[in-house]
Amino acid sequence: MLTPRMEDYLEAIFILGEEKKAVRVKDIAKNMDVKLPTVTSMLNTLIQRGLINHEKYEYVELTDKGMDLAKEVKRKHELLSSFLSNILGIDRKRAEEDACKMEHAVSPETMERLVKFMEFIEICPRSGPSWLESFATYCAKDTEGHSPQECLRHMREFVEEFNLKLKEMEAKKGVQHTEKSLMELSPGQKGKIVKVKGTDQIHQRILDMGVVPGAIVEMGYIAPLGDFVEVKLRGYNLSLRKEEASHVYIEKL
Repeated sequence: MLTPRMEDYLEAIFILGEEKKAVRVKDIAKNMDVKLPTVTSMLNTLIQRGLINHEKYEYVELTDKGMDLAKEVKRKHELLSSFLSNILGIDRKRAEEDACKMEHAVSPETMERLVKFMEFIEICPRSGPSWLESFATYCAKDTEGHSPQECLRHMREFVEEFNLKLKEMEAKKGVQHTEKSLMELSPGQKGKIVKVKGTDQIHQRILDMGVVPGAIVEMGYIAPLGDFVEVKLRGYNLSLRKEEASHVYIEKL
């Protein structure tokens, strides 16, 4: 087990090694803000543990083992600092100071879960009461092979649920919406497409046909018995199944 102070020295040597061609004892003393004898004493301890190579008056180098540990300490520090500043909105300087204190106390299991959490909220947003349940599912999977299509589906669900909550909040304030399904238009009536819903397959098929938010659509022929409708979109006629048309939402014009 390494003490927090040992970890600080390994991290300092690693950072100095990235900045300088050779790391000297005086460089470490300046970085750690301590006296030279203090650095020498700690270096002897790290040598005994096989973490550094250092001969008297020579440069200080991390061994392979020391390099691995130093990278892990630096990784913890950067991750914690990023979480505190970017996610929680803590002042950058304070985040750096707190990360230094936290990195030594956080277990590897907690760090890995924190990594997954940051990935989760960045690439696979969720919403609603199932949010934490979704995070548990995310952690149970191999995130390196996480499906982009699955993330896209969750993002669509997030947007739809967000819009629903927005409407509920606006309804409480008396805000009225004219949003309707495309199937509610009569022949000759026009509307502006505001969103497209449906399963992944239906949603993608509708978008591929050019039925996208912002486009103006006019209802044409509605088959009385058949399962299709004809609409005019961007100057051409387009046939949609009624199931597809029911997933297209418009504002009447």
